[in-house]
Amino acid sequence: MFRRAVLAPLVGALLVLTSCQAITDDGVAPGRARLLGDMTAQLQRAAQRPYHAEYLLAEGTRGEISQQIGPARAVYAYPGGRLMVDSNGHTSCVTAVRPARCQIRPLPGPGPAALTGYSEVTRHGLITAPIVTELLQTAQLQSQAEVEAHDVTLAGQQATCLDVSGLTDADAGGFTVCVTAAGVLASFTGVVGGVDVDQALTRVSSSPPAAVFALPEGARVVDHRPKTPAP
Repeated sequence: MFRRAVLAPLVGALLVLTSCQAITDDGVAPGRARLLGDMTAQLQRAAQRPYHAEYLLAEGTRGEISQQIGPARAVYAYPGGRLMVDSNGHTSCVTAVRPARCQIRPLPGPGPAALTGYSEVTRHGLITAPIVTELLQTAQLQSQAEVEAHDVTLAGQQATCLDVSGLTDADAGGFTVCVTAAGVLASFTGVVGGVDVDQALTRVSSSPPAAVFALPEGARVVDHRPKTPAP
């Protein structure tokens, strides 16, 4: 409801992509492909800068995404848990219990397994750039998908939005996503993997607090990474 209340008065002129557009050899409208490709590139650019973003989620809950560049690492905090990602692996923590319980796993290989940790975050109502990127790339490959673009302002940030519909054999049949000029995810609305995601940016800064990258105090940690053989 928060997102709809903010977006309604701010929606600009819609760029509606219709069947009147020229079609490439693979049946994809070039304007639609460009919009999807540009937003994907925007999200990827954000991976090169530090930031801390706070979100209002469905049912009034809160979430956060924090990213640091040196060393490269990111934290996704959602109600009852968090996922920490760095070059050493994925650390998922359940913070709804005391003490918190954390498990460290090696970085997944390429392919569908690479999104496993991020998909778990989505199941708790917080969507991440890797999942959004996957949905945008799926839309690029489906010529029947429809895309409309508009601009909004959220948390004082100008953002470009895409309304995507008509997807088949995908985790979401349709969704609306907004991304700031800096590449930070500004909002997302849609049903992804059966989860109703309604996420809107409330605050963003370029300086993530150092404390967010630490394990919860007193956490019980199980490390599932392969042990390095002794020399």
